[in-house]
Amino acid sequence: MAAVVTFLLRKVGVLDGNPNDYLRGLGGLVRANYSTVIIALAAGIAAILSFETRAAAAVGVAISITTVPASAYFGVAIGLGEAAESTYALLTLAMYVTLLVLAGTVTLWLQRRVGSPNN
Repeated sequence: MAAVVTFLLRKVGVLDGNPNDYLRGLGGLVRANYSTVIIALAAGIAAILSFETRAAAAVGVAISITTVPASAYFGVAIGLGEAAESTYALLTLAMYVTLLVLAGTVTLWLQRRVGSPNN
């Protein structure tokens, strides 16, 4: 969706400047740091635990914090025709998804190995 809207805004002349000027303003969306890594890991853990507690809404918010900004940046970069920037955003998104899956997998493994409190 971000790619289509950006492309259309560019075609009608609303985004008529240098694409790097627009991407620079959004650059913080795809810059990974320790807090985004911790949030991605915590969201992966919470996703597995939510199956037992039915707390899926909170998990969705945590997952969105890490994945939506990188996805949006990817779309804007595609819409502006910036292949290198879109690749960087896609790699950032892949890192977050990998961390989510890894944390969830380790949590599930630990639950099965140690035993769930419900057992």
